[in-house]
Amino acid sequence: MVELPLHTSKDMREEALAEYGPGLYFLNNGFREFGGSGFHSARSVQHGVRVWLMDGIDAVACAQEVVGRAEADAEVERLVAQMTPWAPAVAALARADRLDASHDKILKLSDEITRDTPDEQIDWLLDCYPGLLTSGERRLWHAHIQKVRNGLSIKAMVVHGESLDLRAEAMSALPPLGTLPPTPDNWVATDSGHVARSWTRPLLELCAQAWAAARDEVEDSRGPMVRWAVGAGMGKSQLHQLTGMSRATIDRYLD
Repeated sequence: MVELPLHTSKDMREEALAEYGPGLYFLNNGFREFGGSGFHSARSVQHGVRVWLMDGIDAVACAQEVVGRAEADAEVERLVAQMTPWAPAVAALARADRLDASHDKILKLSDEITRDTPDEQIDWLLDCYPGLLTSGERRLWHAHIQKVRNGLSIKAMVVHGESLDLRAEAMSALPPLGTLPPTPDNWVATDSGHVARSWTRPLLELCAQAWAAARDEVEDSRGPMVRWAVGAGMGKSQLHQLTGMSRATIDRYLD
């Protein structure tokens, strides 16, 4: 397990984040004040720590906990230790999620551009999806409906393939299946800096899929894997669907 750099700063501007360079690192916003509309939906102002898992300038995950100033440093260390073994897999999943979002936008844009769409409306539609196409793609396809439609179709296939590759990368980056650490339950995914969902569920599903893909090699870890997954919150029905293991076998390992 590789330890990641830990930086401390409240500055989340892109130009400030770029100074840390590419790759994974943790960013500690330090002891701070939380407003009433924050993670804990508190009516009164609270204080605590907020830590981010960063992939270059992209926020991948965030953990926020209310603690006293005296406990702040120890809590940051705890949160970092909780996420560290999962960080490479989480980062790959986050990149795949971003590509999936782009893929959905490409398909939606492709549906909106028909053979009868006027040239000026094509430009307007492309402007509605900033960053989706490169400037080179826009120049190459400019004012040519068939080129736009063909180009979007090809781009959708490429982006989908890249997403699948990243999900395979995430699976290969998981901790050893026989000795899985506790899930990073304090960490949530982010979407443009806003809370989206917990990372625990997608990691549970990825681990179950990895076990199913390699079950001939990790047969001895079947019991620990079942107990770990169910103990972390995965339902027996979902574990059955993801791994193909019978419910009777799952129950036997849980007895």
